Order: sequence, then structure tokens, then C-alpha cells
Amino acid sequence: MKKIVFLLFLSWSTITATAQKKFTLSIGPSASISTLRALDAKGIGALLAGEYQFHTRFSVVAIAGYEHFSTNLYDPWAHVNVTTFNLMPVMAGMRYYPWPFLYGGVSTGIVIKGSEHVRSRLAIAPAVGYLLPAGKGKIDMGLQLMGIPQGMGISEQNVLERGGYSYLSLRVAYRW
Repeated sequence: MKKIVFLLFLSWSTITATAQKKFTLSIGPSASISTLRALDAKGIGALLAGEYQFHTRFSVVAIAGYEHFSTNLYDPWAHVNVTTFNLMPVMAGMRYYPWPFLYGGVSTGIVIKGSEHVRSRLAIAPAVGYLLPAGKGKIDMGLQLMGIPQGMGISEQNVLERGGYSYLSLRVAYRW
């Protein structure tokens, strides 16, 4: 037992000894496009992210955003055309930095209903990004694929309520 405790302490101290212990905030716009042919949605939005770099190559990130989409989707149950819908993703995840200016990561969380004909769903989002120096901060340019898996239970009315769609976002944020 003493050996296990010693190894855990040694591992923890090795990881945190090289840590930068740096917290950053990012804010910026995003442009999105649906990857599901049947949905054909395009959107714009905004994001706010907080990142804590606990190691030179690893960090944890929390992201909150708002996405507004335009589409032309017919809802057969409600007999209406859905022309716009809104989503509010709230995600947490990790990033890996192979170089100080390039990262890859994955986040998971919930996409909250922001309008009619949509339901709140779990989501997972892999991402890649590039950091450019800009004054005292950095510009964070990234691509993120937000995947909303299909839900279980009774059959919902449309693809936005049921899930099973995804969208690709180009995100540009100022980071300080």
C-alpha cells in the first residue's frame, strides 16, 4: 500500500511540477453548417470559454455558447416549417497541445433547447485549433464538430427533437 501511495504521489508531483498553472478566458464568434443533408442548416453564434492549463501539454476547458441556425425543415407532426432554431451548448473537456500553438481536444456536455421544435440533448465535440499571437493575448482559431446523438425513448417529431445530427463550426476567439 505504501508503494502505491508513493507512486501516486510521485506521478502527481511529476505532472504538476512542469505545469504552467495558467487560466485564460476566450470570447468570440462562430459560424456553423449542418453535416446532415436532410437538415441543411447554417448558423452563427458566440462563445465564451475558460481554460486551465495544468501541464505544458494538457488543459481542461469549459465552454458556453449560443448558436442561431436558419433552415427549411418540415415538421410533419406539428404541420409547420421550422425556419430557425437556437441551441445553447454547455461543454467541458480536455485539450492536448503537441506544440504550444496547436491543439486537439474533445468536450462533452449538453446542448440546451433555445427555441421551439428542439430538445435539450447530450453532445460530444472533437476539436482542433491554432493559436496566433495578438498583442497581450492570442487569437484562437478552431474547427469543432458538435455531435448530438439520437435519443432513446418514444419517437419524437423531427430530427431536432430526436437528435442524430451534427454541425461543423469555425470558431475565432480572442484569448487573454
